[in-house]
Amino acid sequence: MNKEYSWTENETDEIWYHGRFASVEECIKDAISRGKKPGEKIAIGICENYVPQLSAGDLLDLVSEDAYEEVGEVAEGWPEFEVRKGYKDVDKLQEKIDKAFNEWLRETKQVPDFCHILPLAELVTIPKQEGQS
Repeated sequence: MNKEYSWTENETDEIWYHGRFASVEECIKDAISRGKKPGEKIAIGICENYVPQLSAGDLLDLVSEDAYEEVGEVAEGWPEFEVRKGYKDVDKLQEKIDKAFNEWLRETKQVPDFCHILPLAELVTIPKQEGQS
């Protein structure tokens, strides 16, 4: 997957409203189109998509606690838990959860379109455009 970039006026902004771009140069062009002048500085960052995750281990913890609350000691040890390894075959469950959850996100049109932005180390100065003195 190609990197995507975004820009904002202040590197401390929590939300960067200017969209995603394929390059730093496209961010600069967009900033100019929105009135930024040569010599002004903008923050540019790399967009990292948010990937939601459900933990099979956490879900098994919940059902284990619920079973114990409902029926008491008879539920102890269910689901099977191996010392120093965790729940038995939790990786198989995690695979199934990931597949079902992502399918559900797509079907319900809830795939996240937001991202975490990692600002580049330096602010970027809007360059002079050709023909400017």
